[in-house]
Amino acid sequence: MVQAGPALVQGHRLVKTIPRLQEATGPKKGLADACGTGGTPCRLLVIGESTVAGTGAPTHALALTGQLAEGLSVRRHRPVAWEAQGANGATLERIGSEVLVRVQHPDPDIVVLVAGANDAMAGRTPAHWGGDLRRILAAFLDPGRPREIVVAGVPPFRFFPALPVPLNEFLERRASRLDAVSARVCTELGLAFVSFADDPPLGDAFFAADRFHPSVEGYGHWAAFLLDALKDPRPDPA
Repeated sequence: MVQAGPALVQGHRLVKTIPRLQEATGPKKGLADACGTGGTPCRLLVIGESTVAGTGAPTHALALTGQLAEGLSVRRHRPVAWEAQGANGATLERIGSEVLVRVQHPDPDIVVLVAGANDAMAGRTPAHWGGDLRRILAAFLDPGRPREIVVAGVPPFRFFPALPVPLNEFLERRASRLDAVSARVCTELGLAFVSFADDPPLGDAFFAADRFHPSVEGYGHWAAFLLDALKDPRPDPA
C-alpha cells in the first residue's frame, strides 16, 4: 500500500513548484461542421474542471470540447454546436454550485462531465463524490427529454510526468475509488462511463508545459476516447 506521508509531502511541494498555465482563451462556444452538411446542429455541452477550461491549449476550439465537437461532427455527418464550461481547480461540488449556472444553452442534446482530478487531490470521499455526482446528473435527467450523458473517469495519474512516486500511485488509488462510484451510478442510471484506467502510457507529447495538463495533442487523445462512448450516429431530425 502506498504510504500517505511521503505522498502528502510531495503534494505540498508540487503545489509550490508546478507552473501555472492559463485557461484557454477565445469563445467558450462554437460550431463544428466538419462535413459542411448544414442543417440542425446537435448541441454539445462539456462541463468540468481545468481540462474543460482548456488549460494547456491556446483556444477552446483546440482544447477538449472543440476537438470532441469536431470528431462528433465527422462521425454523425452533421453540425455540432458546442459549449465548454469548466474552471481550474474545480471539484465536483464546485462544478455543481458555480459552473452549472454559467451554462448559456441549458437544453443540450449531449452532456459530457469531466471531473475528478481535483477531488482526488483534495481527498474527497467516495460518499461525497457520489452525492455531488448525482446532484449534477439530476440537472440533465429528464424522462421527457432524452439526452446522451457521458461521465469521464479520472485521468491516469501514474503517467503524469509532474507527479513523482509515490504521489502518483497515491492519487491513482484515490481516483480509482471515485471511478468505482461513477461506474456504479452510471450503470444505475443507464448512462455511459468512460474509464481511462486502461489507457496506454502517455508520451511527452500528450502533456503541456507544466507536464500535468494536456497539450493540444493530448486533448485530441482524450477526445477520441470520449467519442467511442458517442459512436452511434443519430439522424438529423430536420
